[in-house]
Amino acid sequence: MSDQQDQETNSVIDAALREYARLRELWIIICMMILPYSVIWLGMNFFKSAVWSLALYHVFCLLPGIVWGRGVFRKTLRIPNYLELLGLIFASVLFSFASIFTYKYFGPTLLSDTHVFDLLKTLGYSRDVFTPLCIYIVVVNPLLEELFWRGFVMNKLDELCPDFPHCGLIWSSFAYGAFHYPIMQLVMFPGWAEFGTIALMVYGAGLGVLYRKTNSVIMPALAHALLTDLSAVLLMLELFKKLNVQ
Repeated sequence: MSDQQDQETNSVIDAALREYARLRELWIIICMMILPYSVIWLGMNFFKSAVWSLALYHVFCLLPGIVWGRGVFRKTLRIPNYLELLGLIFASVLFSFASIFTYKYFGPTLLSDTHVFDLLKTLGYSRDVFTPLCIYIVVVNPLLEELFWRGFVMNKLDELCPDFPHCGLIWSSFAYGAFHYPIMQLVMFPGWAEFGTIALMVYGAGLGVLYRKTNSVIMPALAHALLTDLSAVLLMLELFKKLNVQ
């Protein structure tokens, strides 16, 4: 009887220790999800530098999670097939045209061109850094973001919260959109910044679904690069053309 009691006690202790470890890991991930909001705000408002903002965000927010969680997404580092790539390219062309059309005809409702241009200059978008920074934004940023937000955060939340359906998809998408809010506030009119943030949450959920459907973290990374980040660069070029910036 004593042995049985000891076994039950040990079982309870083991279960408590496992739950403690799960909650500790969960809180660490929650803190890692919140950290980008503060880092981006600091880079945009204190350092007032796009370069510093990206450096702080990528080095202190994304890379630790990617290194820590590489085991959970390693099996999904699958190169997309030709059909998937053609679909992404087609979607990219449509999205780019839609973005430019929206900017041309609805831009004044959403933001002030002069204010955005002045902000870009304040953040260090000079001719010397514009091209390499845009290449970095389209090539490096989407890969690091998808490895972190979808590959690491989404997978780990699903692993740690098995009783919460779609926990990883919901909360990783919410946090992904929320940390863009300080940027939206700087470039968009009140009201539209909130709308843009919610739209990015929905977009993040779409990337998460794409990841799950294809079982390839490379797919959302390419979609991220060819849709939103490439469109952002094209919109900046359209802004410079509109303002006759050489």
